[in-house]
Amino acid sequence: MSSLRLSQTRTICDMLGGSNAFKLEYTGSCNFSKSCNPFGDGIGSVVSLRMIQCSNDRQSLRLLIEFRNDSYQGYYSSPNLNTSLIGEGSWDAKSNRLCIIACRIYDAWSSLEKSHVGDCTTRLSLRFPAILSIRNTSTIVGEIWSEKPRNEGGFFDRVEFRNTGRYGGRIQLQGLKYVYTEMAEVKKSCPKKNPKTKSSREHYPDGYSGNLGFRMSIIKGSKGRIGWGSSDPLAVGDQQDQRFPSLIPSSSSKPKSSGVESNSSSGLLNISYKMSIMLRSSELDGGLNTVNESSNEYLKTEIRISAEGVYDIATGSLCMVGCRHLRSGDKTFSSHSMDCKILVKINFPPLNSDRRSKIKGSIESTREEIDPLSFKPLPFSGRAYYRSWVTESIWRMDFEMDMLVISNSLAIIFVAFQILHVRKHRGIGPFVSLLMLVILALGHLIPLVLNLEAMFIQDSKRSVLIRGGRRLEMNKVIIRVVTMVAFLLQVRLLMLSWTARCSTEKKKTLWIAEKRGLYVCVPVYVIGAIIAFSVKSRQNVHLTWYYIDEIILGSSRAYAGLVLDAFLFPQIIFNMFQNLREPALSHFFYIGITLVRLVPHGYDLYRANNYADIDDSYIYGDHGADYYSTAWDFIIIVLGIFFAVIIHYQQRLGGRYFLPKRFQESVIDEEFPVDSEEQLPLRYNT
Repeated sequence: MSSLRLSQTRTICDMLGGSNAFKLEYTGSCNFSKSCNPFGDGIGSVVSLRMIQCSNDRQSLRLLIEFRNDSYQGYYSSPNLNTSLIGEGSWDAKSNRLCIIACRIYDAWSSLEKSHVGDCTTRLSLRFPAILSIRNTSTIVGEIWSEKPRNEGGFFDRVEFRNTGRYGGRIQLQGLKYVYTEMAEVKKSCPKKNPKTKSSREHYPDGYSGNLGFRMSIIKGSKGRIGWGSSDPLAVGDQQDQRFPSLIPSSSSKPKSSGVESNSSSGLLNISYKMSIMLRSSELDGGLNTVNESSNEYLKTEIRISAEGVYDIATGSLCMVGCRHLRSGDKTFSSHSMDCKILVKINFPPLNSDRRSKIKGSIESTREEIDPLSFKPLPFSGRAYYRSWVTESIWRMDFEMDMLVISNSLAIIFVAFQILHVRKHRGIGPFVSLLMLVILALGHLIPLVLNLEAMFIQDSKRSVLIRGGRRLEMNKVIIRVVTMVAFLLQVRLLMLSWTARCSTEKKKTLWIAEKRGLYVCVPVYVIGAIIAFSVKSRQNVHLTWYYIDEIILGSSRAYAGLVLDAFLFPQIIFNMFQNLREPALSHFFYIGITLVRLVPHGYDLYRANNYADIDDSYIYGDHGADYYSTAWDFIIIVLGIFFAVIIHYQQRLGGRYFLPKRFQESVIDEEFPVDSEEQLPLRYNT
């Protein structure tokens, strides 16, 4: 098999800089053998090559070779030297491959000082294939083998390794080609349909536009989502005009022009894909569960599919023949062990469609049902993230950042009005609900605690991010500073009201009313929380216990946002118990804070219909910080306005004005005179 050569500007040290993880693929004999890698059968689904040192000519290097069961490795995590090799290698320009001699590390478990190197009989080779196909979609492949005799201890069978879509290695070298080998089967399985009548306004993504990659969710009837994954184009076009959207071109392999349409003018375009799917092991059926894996719902199984076919730009439909990598237990077998009787169909929404439009598709087996490799269809959906939509979303994020700063700034102004109101008319301080003030203060404190490190920790990974000419991280710091000021003012208002209540002659009666308010509000909040969590748990009934903590924390944060939206509820209850007719709250305060809480919900209704649905990018009206949906937005807006209207009339007509007359009259004699005569003329002019 031909391999690509490296240029003087792209050396082996450049290609393997940092840490690189590769998927191990075993031969069929390894299924029955315990000698599959240097460290036995229990370890070895991933091998990591971490460059330690590079020579001056950048053609030789020293590597740490670690065998792991997981591809994830934290930035600061230390390697496990007990399952690692130390190796040295050089690039062979004649055979276009990297040749490595690796040695075992002994006594690493005790201390590094006592550790030593020995048994240098392990060999590795690594190369860059010049031709990709449906059976080989990896841009880096290699082998590991032992030089020991088969009957000697420590011998292991030859093992292949390759990079996949999940394990990096995205550099494209000059001369890389993709060869379509299953197009005859594509013509049989995907017959050309007569073009359907469509609106002239409908335009579907071009094959070269970079809009064809997406994340997907696997849906199974009433069970909901049973898996998730990603789907990305590997090669687009034919040999004369071929591009690799998922690869980063080197300086010598960049396309000359990005506007060439090739066959897209005729409506059909050759295309190949790499798909990676994670399914719950309990949902594996038929050919997907070839070794009767555990039905434990906590376990996940990766399914890798490579596919090639034809994309119809006139209808946005994609039909491909796919090949699935076969696996057994925790082992993936070589590219020779593949199931290529798979049909993949995908339908993309128009570019000018609703931003909530979804990509729909299915993965089906074309084998007979009695075939052991046959499996039931896997329908899936994915959110379309077209580049034009993403550009709009970037502008939207900048706008939302400004809106958040303005919102918190207005909250500062409205709280300042209430502080001035309490200071000017000292007699009304005791009549402000302390529970309401505590809720508002916590509403500013919790975001500060959760994001405290953003103000004080400078991480190299969190350098200032430029997006559309805006310094995103700096704006985040501004938001937190404004939130801090709002929190301090809320605390100041709470202290003023607390001090005023403790110094008034009627403090005992007021504290009784506050306690009664707690007896009403706390059960309401608890019952609401139980209902909210039960609804959330029903929606995620098929998720495992592994996600329970995340669900609880996320639901708690959203429910706290709902409590903040109804911040006037404790004041309404307090007014009702005291039958207060005093303007304890400034109009600027309760109307202004209500608007600060409700405007994000009105904006969310607008955003849902005009921007792509990318939850992770929401800054103003964050879906994780409150209940956001068409129904919830409407309910919260109506509820917020309703509470503000009740407060307005309570301060004019009395705390029990909405109750039957006999309940109002029964407590008239309990109304309290204010401590200052200045209060009396202020009932209706504040």
